[in-house]
Amino acid sequence: MIALYLSGHGFGHMTRACEVLAEVRRLAPGVPLAVAANVPEPLVRRAIPGDLLFRRVACDVGLVQEDALRIDEEGTAAACAAFDAGWDRRAEAEATFLRDAGVRLVLADIPPLAFEAAHRAGVPSVGLGNFSWDWIYRHLAVRQPGLAPSADRAARAYRHAALLLELPFAGDLSCFTHRERIGMVARRPRVPRAEARRRLGLDDRPTVLVSFGGVGLPALSAPGSAEFRWLLPSDVDGRLVELGLTYPDVVQAVDVVVSKPGYGIVTDVLAAGTRLVYTERGDFPEYPILVREMTPLLACEHVGNADLLAGRLTEPVRRVLARPVPATPDLDGARRGATRILELLDGSVARTPASG
Repeated sequence: MIALYLSGHGFGHMTRACEVLAEVRRLAPGVPLAVAANVPEPLVRRAIPGDLLFRRVACDVGLVQEDALRIDEEGTAAACAAFDAGWDRRAEAEATFLRDAGVRLVLADIPPLAFEAAHRAGVPSVGLGNFSWDWIYRHLAVRQPGLAPSADRAARAYRHAALLLELPFAGDLSCFTHRERIGMVARRPRVPRAEARRRLGLDDRPTVLVSFGGVGLPALSAPGSAEFRWLLPSDVDGRLVELGLTYPDVVQAVDVVVSKPGYGIVTDVLAAGTRLVYTERGDFPEYPILVREMTPLLACEHVGNADLLAGRLTEPVRRVLARPVPATPDLDGARRGATRILELLDGSVARTPASG
């Protein structure tokens, strides 16, 4: 069995790690899979075909957010202190599960607890990610010194990893002794663009999707320009199953996405060949790296928080629509990551040949 542990911070960790596990399932359908996470179970089961064991486990704190654009730094420090107070109990409980379930490898994106539990259970662990929580917490500890012990604890746990599968847009991952770059892991649309637009009831106007994940925005004035069709979260959330669409299908169906830059939305946009209008997201150290490295890869424009919340989006949308969409980059990281994971299992695992 392979056990995947997911950070509960947003859906980006879940979506990319599930892409890798879905590829593991395709290459080695006989390998049992388990997922431990505090994320919606139906989303995991839609992403990974076949049977799997889902366990609702709070694997980490991540960040406490006031909303999609603001970090509650004081709340994050308090939540991390409370989580770490039960560290040994949590790690022992997960180590017991790993031993009792016969788990042979732990994959984590990227809660430190998973690596500690795997170490205690004598199971190899593999990380997947473009940043680690020790780096994030040490950055915020300049203003919240209470986060320094959490950063130290995370770094110690990460050093137990046998390998980190490093993704693009990477921050400081030096706490991982062994790292291999696997390229970009991205979700791909499944429904043709024209059909997805039909199901969404879109007309011929350029369509703009305003998307900020499950945390949401404090308040957003409705954009007023009728030259574009605006899709707000209320127009999409809860309707995807009914429409037979995935979120990447929606991203491909529209012409522009307005969002904060995170690994998940950036790779969704790249895979769909869509344009992006992005805004800043507080003092999150991944943000400047994403902005710097995504700019050559996609058609994008910046809009400030104040203009976004006031609904002043028409001009940045016009500007980004005038930009050509670059060629799609290599998005084969899920296959490479899955292949590398299976190489770490013993040779008794039957595999079907990889395609491509």
